[in-house]
Amino acid sequence: MELFAVLFDFDGTLFFGTPEINYYVINKALAEMGLASISPEIANSTVGDKLIDLCKKLLKTEDDAIAQNFMQRLVRYTPEAVEKIAKIEPDCIQMLQTVSHHAPLAICSNAEKNYLDLLLEKFNISHYFQHVWHRKNGFDKKNAIAELKTLLNIKKAIMVGDRAEDVAAGKANQCVTVAIQNDFGARDAIGADFNVRNHLEMESIILHILQENR
Repeated sequence: MELFAVLFDFDGTLFFGTPEINYYVINKALAEMGLASISPEIANSTVGDKLIDLCKKLLKTEDDAIAQNFMQRLVRYTPEAVEKIAKIEPDCIQMLQTVSHHAPLAICSNAEKNYLDLLLEKFNISHYFQHVWHRKNGFDKKNAIAELKTLLNIKKAIMVGDRAEDVAAGKANQCVTVAIQNDFGARDAIGADFNVRNHLEMESIILHILQENR
């Protein structure tokens, strides 16, 4: 049994381009439906929303059929948006490469599976992760971390994220928590054991934690 694994949130932690992708696909879908476009600020506020909830919120409807129709349009435009917009920072890839030599890695994300698969394939980083956790009905991030610890057969974990949910879920599962403080999301990841500003600092802190717990 491995002593430690490192669990990463995805949006806002490893990848910073989801607001731009959401802005692109939402406005494409709205234009197709003859509706007014949204602002980048509204697109940013949709990050982390369940896709069907995002559709209902933007269209101001509780009608499942209308929301599903809009969702299908968003999904159709997503591969195009990923191809045009998505980029990953070289320092992030370097961090994953380095840390993967010292502990098993996994993604613990609320994102949809198809979205994660598109990005992981484009960035060619799937091989760094022993497991990729995506949104599943009935699982919040607290439950997801517990499940990942079982799947990875580990005693302890480092949870790395950018939101309050990441910190709280990590602490609920006795993880060491690392929060990246950036301008991507709500900047509400308060109370983590360690705070970093970028992927270089993230690499240094994770290696320090692993070394201290050998």
